[in-house]
Amino acid sequence: MNELAHPLHHLFHFDGVLHWCFLIALFGFALGIVWMIVRILIPLRRLANQAESIMTGALPTFDVSGGIREIDQLRRSLQYMVEQIASAQARELMYRAALTESQENERKRIAREIHDDTIQSLVLAAHSIERAAQERADAGRSHLENARQQVIQTVDNLRQMIADLRPTVLDELGLAAAIETLCDKYPRLVFSVMGDPYSIDHAQELAIFRAAQEAICNAERHANARRITATLTYSPDSVRLEVRDDGHGFHVPKHLNEFALTGHYGLIGIRERIQHLGGTVKVESRLSAGTYLTVTVPAKPLDLRVA
Repeated sequence: MNELAHPLHHLFHFDGVLHWCFLIALFGFALGIVWMIVRILIPLRRLANQAESIMTGALPTFDVSGGIREIDQLRRSLQYMVEQIASAQARELMYRAALTESQENERKRIAREIHDDTIQSLVLAAHSIERAAQERADAGRSHLENARQQVIQTVDNLRQMIADLRPTVLDELGLAAAIETLCDKYPRLVFSVMGDPYSIDHAQELAIFRAAQEAICNAERHANARRITATLTYSPDSVRLEVRDDGHGFHVPKHLNEFALTGHYGLIGIRERIQHLGGTVKVESRLSAGTYLTVTVPAKPLDLRVA
């Protein structure tokens, strides 16, 4: 009897251990489920709810606390993304406002020049013609000559105004000749063309020309450069403009959009034009070491394209 009871005793003892092991495992599993819900699912759901507001245009503040380390890293990444979006939106608003103001100032400048220069010159010419009609022949010829000179001067002023608004030489002679004509105004500038020039899309020519205008103007007026070099390079698949000066130089921000924060919109305008055409803009500059601007636009000769 004792020999029979002894194995049964061990069997019952083993069943008890299994029972407790099962309970402990069940408790551990339940604890793991609770931990996963508290530390993963709930924080992740809160992040998802906050992120949904981005789809409506709102920029939330990801203030979810708790959670595992990976969720906290995700929260910080989302918060950084939101801050970058907000910063970009602020810069874009500033750029649009500055662009609108610049356009309005340009309209005012044109209106003022037409009123103060063109109209006044035409009025004087009209008075000279009127006096010529009332004077004797000799005096009349003098008034007519004055009127002729005033009309000639008015025509020259209008041509210059039109050239500033719309470079006709770009349509007539092409990009290389237009930039060369632009460079003739600056005695300290050396311009060269590499490769065989060819005609490209008008939008591409205009964007590169405006980039040359802005870069040369910055070097001449703001950098106090003693020497400026501009190079236009034609390759089989692109046209590249390089403008280098030995002026003051400046600190180049990580993103060109940051120029908007300091009110410098010229380079932003260049980048917007060139990127719209699939091109690239690269700016290198150091204080007291000058500035180097490179603009590259993918292009092919017009006569090689399939219509």
